[in-house]
Amino acid sequence: MHTLFSRMAALAAGASLLLLAGCAAPPLPKSIPINKLAAQQGVSLQRTLPEVLPDKSTPIPHSQFVLIPGESAAGMLMPIPFVSGAIGAAIDRSTAESFESSYGQVSPYNIALAEMRGSPFFKETDGGFQLQPFAFITECVDDKYRIAMVFQVEGSGWTGRYMYHLPTPYNVAEFKSPPPQLLAALRAELVTGAKVLRQTMERIARGELESRGVTAELGSLHLVGGKAAGLVFPTLLVSKDADLLEEAASHVVVRMSGDVSKAGTLGGLFFGVHYLQKSQLHTFKKF
Repeated sequence: MHTLFSRMAALAAGASLLLLAGCAAPPLPKSIPINKLAAQQGVSLQRTLPEVLPDKSTPIPHSQFVLIPGESAAGMLMPIPFVSGAIGAAIDRSTAESFESSYGQVSPYNIALAEMRGSPFFKETDGGFQLQPFAFITECVDDKYRIAMVFQVEGSGWTGRYMYHLPTPYNVAEFKSPPPQLLAALRAELVTGAKVLRQTMERIARGELESRGVTAELGSLHLVGGKAAGLVFPTLLVSKDADLLEEAASHVVVRMSGDVSKAGTLGGLFFGVHYLQKSQLHTFKKF
């Protein structure tokens, strides 16, 4: 039995590494800029989550937060996969529900609405594009949660995603029972995130933040925080061809291809435009 489990673990790890290397896989969906003329139709906010979220992610009830859980190697070793999957899903739901009373008080939607009302592209109703603001909470291998403010925009057959990765990682134990100071700090960083995302969206819509033909190999625990299949360390999963839109002393803005339906541990957060502090990157090599 031990030999069988070891073989299953090796197969799981091998499959994950094939995915990481992009072997025998179709090209990832590309993130493309919004059409400048279409952007003039305006943006209205929608208080819903996107239809497609990363595999195994769990929305926190009555909020705009989505939990991206880590994966357990033990689950891959169980002889009945659907049983291990059901147990894991139940644990993730329980964790998400336990966050409801605390994080339901912090509204990414209200924060985004307050910021977007100052945008020349904002329309209270009937905009040509719908913006869904929410936040990802990623469970990471270092026993911390990392948060990203997300603006997902859809319209005219186009989908765009903009992500601001909050600077503060939170210890898992403290995050599960947050003191008022933590919630206040989180809200303040989400407010900053909404401002940065609004400015980024506007700059792209005006043609002020475009591809410069510079690509980078880029990786961060803010993008992949957990082990793939509970075995493959997250630093092995990087974007090989991130389009470097902007580089400053302290941050980068990149556009990345990705499949939003994949698990967070397999790059489900890659798709879209990302604002990241350089201190948040474990890999950054320009080409």
